[in-house]
Amino acid sequence: MAKLDLLWEQHRSNWRRLLSRGAVTELMLRANFDLDLLVPEEIANRVPLGTVPNCPECNDVCCAGVENVVSLRLRDIAVLIDIGRTDLMKKEKPRFPEWMLEERPAIRELVASELFARLPVLAQLGEDRICAALTPELRCSLHPNWPLSCERFPYSLGATRREVVWGRRCQSKKLDPELALRGREMFRSAISVYNERVKDAVLLAHASQALDAIGIGAFLTPPGADPFEPAPLSKKRRRLPIFG
Repeated sequence: MAKLDLLWEQHRSNWRRLLSRGAVTELMLRANFDLDLLVPEEIANRVPLGTVPNCPECNDVCCAGVENVVSLRLRDIAVLIDIGRTDLMKKEKPRFPEWMLEERPAIRELVASELFARLPVLAQLGEDRICAALTPELRCSLHPNWPLSCERFPYSLGATRREVVWGRRCQSKKLDPELALRGREMFRSAISVYNERVKDAVLLAHASQALDAIGIGAFLTPPGADPFEPAPLSKKRRRLPIFG
């Protein structure tokens, strides 16, 4: 993690990148990404303070199913390397069924993303594609070192509107004033996910060799390579079992 942080410090300056030999790369990057990092003070929190997922009362399994695959950030990769859990990373992303791409525009947008193509995902197991980080009791074996996307779920940042909202994928929630601190943490995590995405775009564009040197490059898909699983998934809908 320390090496990744140092690498970011070397590339975080917009002006420094523009004045470097990678100026053309930087201009192309800016044409595709908003590279400004966000700070919590500039973001509105539309989630009532102290609102968190009510997992014990929920019959859904948000850590299973192709649509719930977890895309990792460079920071997540560094953490998994540090704690010795690189076995949970997988370069090949799932081939989402066509009906899902048609019904879920967000997933179609994700599939078209260069960052999604380059970065690994958490492995999923079995026909029901249960997250490989879950224990037999369906508890996260990575907590508190779980990926940033898991940390903020279901808080979701709308970068254009500069606000954090409750994501549609979670239908079970509770409001408890004693959980205000946890709510604030999730709010900040939603912003961190966005900022880490910006950092990933910068480092993948400007520091690919350096990422190789610190051991992260081994878990990335090379540019232009097919990032998806070799066999397409069934186009039929499958009902996931309900875990109690």
